[in-house]
This record gives sequence, structure tokens and C-alpha cells, in this order.
Amino acid sequence: MQAFTSRAGRRSLARTIVILTAAAALGACADETTAPGPRVPDRAALAGVPGYTTSVDLAVYSIVLVDPKYGGTRVQLAVTCSSNEVFDVIVDLEQDQRVGAAKTLVQGSSTFHDVACSDASAGFPVGIYPSSGAFQPGRATVRARVANQQSWVEPAEVTRRVRVNAGEIE
Repeated sequence: MQAFTSRAGRRSLARTIVILTAAAALGACADETTAPGPRVPDRAALAGVPGYTTSVDLAVYSIVLVDPKYGGTRVQLAVTCSSNEVFDVIVDLEQDQRVGAAKTLVQGSSTFHDVACSDASAGFPVGIYPSSGAFQPGRATVRARVANQQSWVEPAEVTRRVRVNAGEIE
């Protein structure tokens, strides 16, 4: 003799199987967390700690002004750091010039002391006077680099070809 199961009884058995299957699937998903991972401290907070570094970005604007009266130039720089640091920035300017058939190299250098650098970009002008001769309107090469920085500050350097324009330097 076969056992009689009412339609209502079969439905509850099917519902139970579906619920158990869904619970098993949700249980498998519960093994994977959707919570964010542990917070890694900011690089700025870890500046000075061995193994961590502060990065420095230097930028040189493409136009340099030369004072036609004195031959000195003004180079515009910008610097950004991943944390607050203080260091020097050395800026060199070189220009190849032709005087008749002869080529000459006019060079100058300037150091901007105690640059206070942070994560906000700061621009500043640097005056450069040639060691001999005078800068003229035309093409030149600017090289800026970080100096006298702490050991955790990554060295930074940028070299850029620029256009030297005549203008009054204030």
C-alpha cells in the first residue's frame, strides 16, 4: 500500500528544499566578506619611518624671461610633495649661442634654499644670472633638482627645453 501525501504536504516539502538550497547558497557567500580591508596609513603619516619615502614632483614652466639690460633670467618652478618636507632646489640654465662662426655656452645656476613643500603645488620664481656672458632670447635648457633633503625624501630632477623671451624682471 502506498502512502498518501496530500497536495499541501508536497508543497511544504518542496518549499523546505528550496529554502535549504537558498540558505546553503547564502552561507557560501557569507564566507566572502564585503567589508573594506584594513586601512593602510597615509604615506604622509609615515614620513620619516624607515622603509617609507616622500616623493617630490618638480615642474618647470616652458617660458623663461630674460632681462635684456642685465642678461639675468627668471625661471618659474612648481613643486609638490607627498608629505610636508623642507629642502633646497638647485636650478641650472644653459644656452648655446652663436657669435659669428663661434659657438659659446652661457650657463648660470641658482639655489632656492629651504623650500617648504607639501601636497599642494607651490610655484615660485628663481632668478639666474650667467657666470659669464648674458642670456639671450632663444632656446635654452633648464635643469632643476632637489638637494639637502632628508634620507626618506626621494631624489627628484627635471630637465626641460624652454623658450627664453625678453621681458622686464621685477
